[in-house]
Amino acid sequence: MLKLLTHPLKIRAAVALACLAAIVGLLSISSVVQALVGIWRTDDLKSMGMVVPFVCAALILRAWRQIGWRAYGSWWGFVLMAASAALVYVRDQMLLIVTVNKDWLLQIPPLPLIAVVYAAGIVLLFGGKKLLRAAWFPVLLMWAVIPVPQTFSRRIDLPLQHASAVVARAFAHALGQPLTQDKLRLMFTPQFGMFIAPGCNGIRGAITLGLAAIVVGYVYRFRWFVFAPVVVGAVLLGYLFNFLRLCLLVIYYKLALPYPWMQHHARVADYIIGGCLFVCALAVFFWVANRFRREPADVLPPQKEEPPVQNVASAPYLARVAAVVALAAIFGASAVRGYFTAPQPSNPIAALPQHVGSYTLVRTWKDTLIDGIVVYTWGEYANPSNPAAIHVSLGVSPQMGVHDVEVCHIARGEDPTWHGQTQVATAGGAVDLTLATYNDGRNQKLEASTLCDAGACRQHSETSSHVTLIYAHPHRTLPLGADTSRPVPILLKVDGGDPMEPVASAEPKLAAALQQFLAGADLVKLTEPYSRP
Repeated sequence: MLKLLTHPLKIRAAVALACLAAIVGLLSISSVVQALVGIWRTDDLKSMGMVVPFVCAALILRAWRQIGWRAYGSWWGFVLMAASAALVYVRDQMLLIVTVNKDWLLQIPPLPLIAVVYAAGIVLLFGGKKLLRAAWFPVLLMWAVIPVPQTFSRRIDLPLQHASAVVARAFAHALGQPLTQDKLRLMFTPQFGMFIAPGCNGIRGAITLGLAAIVVGYVYRFRWFVFAPVVVGAVLLGYLFNFLRLCLLVIYYKLALPYPWMQHHARVADYIIGGCLFVCALAVFFWVANRFRREPADVLPPQKEEPPVQNVASAPYLARVAAVVALAAIFGASAVRGYFTAPQPSNPIAALPQHVGSYTLVRTWKDTLIDGIVVYTWGEYANPSNPAAIHVSLGVSPQMGVHDVEVCHIARGEDPTWHGQTQVATAGGAVDLTLATYNDGRNQKLEASTLCDAGACRQHSETSSHVTLIYAHPHRTLPLGADTSRPVPILLKVDGGDPMEPVASAEPKLAAALQQFLAGADLVKLTEPYSRP
């Protein structure tokens, strides 16, 4: 062991250890990795982010080679990695969400920021400040692990879907093909036609070409007045070839009208046409990029590569590797334990109380995800002594972790008409609630959410005219310790408001009904069956 610490490491071994440490270190931010993988697998618009870490890793190694594989590691990189692990840990244990004008939503800290901080920490820990300066671009490019924000779909993706349908419909009319009047459907016959879905508007191809242009512009060292037009041109090229794809697909559908076997292979034809056109778009893009690269006036002088070093001091380098492994063991222990242990059956969903104060349970139901996870188990309560009283629905989340209800509403395009914060006295003590009202034109309702943890129910929000901050206290557990309890979200709904009544007068009435219900409720006791993991 002593010989290993005193004997210098070969440069290839040092680079391999750094790569291995970077992979193992991902355990310290395992929840972020899992969240990103889930986004890439379920959101086609963001799936391109899957290749970004691999591209960034290749560019970092390229920059490291250009500085001669010099390993001037700094322990400040470990500080950054520890900070990213701590941020992820706190993010998993608490709720902190900012919304701006109900269009732009951000959970703090955002996933791309964690990716950038982690990449910067790895680069600084093993390559030092010199490598960080040389690899600044791939480190910042890690922000593209989520290529487009959530509001992008509403503002740009859906309008482009409509524009694609208009172009395809106009081209079909130009060919003399009559169509039905379906908005986004081009029906050539009552049973044969095409639907212009969001994935058909060229946005994925445009994003792919745009990211490729950014990377190529960096590798080819374009000046800014070449870099910007190349990136914009690549995005426009993606849209242009997508419109061409739609036109060719219209021609295919017209040719397939008398041939049933061609109609059965329309989807395969779409893939083939799209794939061929995308390859053509890439060929055009790289031809243009190479033309710009060959112009001496538009290319920066190449960086001078330093002669490579042969060996690296073993003791400090191995100490940095050991520090990354220790950090991964501390913050990734639960993830590793959950992977190698057999999944435990979920706690049985406890029955909701039959009576809450003067209210009686009327009916129950559950909200579940596609994979069977129960989001909320619901109970509707009525006051038999006052039949005219407004019914109150109580929802307990038996399996989900920390989350916010307003996020789901915003994702569905439902904006609150009013937002507020209140503290209500209950049978189990005072609880802090985040309130919001919604009006769908048929009903006006009040929703109140909170998070019960460690013997208290607390959730807070701060609202201005344009910005809303929603937060809950962190769940207090140590990274290496076994969780003895879990936070349990609570959601209450008060329906029955007149949709024509102004929210300024409807909200106090709904809030009064909620307070009357909660006066006989003990939310902490109600959530105890679900607080144990």
